[in-house]
Amino acid sequence: MNGDFETAINYLDIKTSIKEFSDGELSIKDGAVYYYAERLHGAVVDKLLELLESGMSTSAPFIKFIKNLLDNPSKSSVDELYDFLSYKSLPIDDEGYVIAYKGVAADGWSKSGNTQTTVLQGEVNERGQIMNRVGDTIEVMRRCVDDDRSNQCSHGLHVGSFDYAKDWAGNGKLLMVRFNPADAVSVPQDSACQKLRVAMYEIVEEIEIQDDAEITKPYYGVYTDGDTTEYDDDYDEEECED
Repeated sequence: MNGDFETAINYLDIKTSIKEFSDGELSIKDGAVYYYAERLHGAVVDKLLELLESGMSTSAPFIKFIKNLLDNPSKSSVDELYDFLSYKSLPIDDEGYVIAYKGVAADGWSKSGNTQTTVLQGEVNERGQIMNRVGDTIEVMRRCVDDDRSNQCSHGLHVGSFDYAKDWAGNGKLLMVRFNPADAVSVPQDSACQKLRVAMYEIVEEIEIQDDAEITKPYYGVYTDGDTTEYDDDYDEEECED
């Protein structure tokens, strides 16, 4: 009986906390969390609980994250993105973008390329490789990104978890990037869902290739007050376009 009572109290506390945190935009009904009429997936709810546990006082980044997610035109892309987000807790930033990582060659060029890809933003060489500089936005036509997750190494822009990107970088550079959930396309079934194909990403900064460089907190205030302060407290390179 005591256990049931404690469970009920905890449920009421979480329900109240979520409502207050989101100014009423989020609610709990029948044990599920909703953004208005939209039921939130487990990976998104986990992110919400992480933000609450961190003591974050504003829900604005999380609400923007949900809105960005709902702007993705493909249901399968959204469903697969949940797999990617579930691998490890990837932070979100002020604009509701997701922080991820990318490995590139030491000179900044992607390690492989596809001359058939239509690049909308970014410098491209004759081999279809793309230059990655801090501050750059890299964008390709969404239709040029393979949306079939069963194709392990295929065309499209790739970002990944810290572990995946660090291994891919090898002796090259490891970049911190951010992407809009609306631009997520597919999560290949290989690599334990640690990589993601997207239509666009932005390069935030170059980071050291070391074990403790990964951001483990749920929120990264990349664009808060114009600084980059953290708030709150074996692959086949010839076949994979990057």
